Amino acid sequence: MDASEQDRGADDLQRDLAEARQRLADSIGSLINEVHPKAVAQRTIDEAKATAHHTFEEAKATAQNTFEQAKVAAQNTFEQAKALTQQKWTQLKAEIKDENGWRADRIVAVAGGVLGVATFVGIVRGVRR
Repeated sequence: MDASEQDRGADDLQRDLAEARQRLADSIGSLINEVHPKAVAQRTIDEAKATAHHTFEEAKATAQNTFEQAKVAAQNTFEQAKALTQQKWTQLKAEIKDENGWRADRIVAVAGGVLGVATFVGIVRGVRR
């Protein structure tokens, strides 16, 4: 081996040692960051935030789903009430008007009922005073 090969071998060895030192320093730095109390606390905080965010998103989705179900149920109830009202209105109209026209006997009966209720309410209010 001549001197230039030894210099090159020594240079390679020094470079390898420097790289090994750097890798070791990086590994030790990573290990220190991994077990440092502040790093552990920050990871715990980050995990707690992630869990809270996930829980919030689940609750939000559940609330939106429940709201949508309630909205659909309310719409269905409204449609049923509307249909029932139309049916009752048709029945009422049939009671006071038929194919021959207005039925005076039914109109008088309904008016009498309304007048009776109004009279009753007036009497009750007069007695309470």
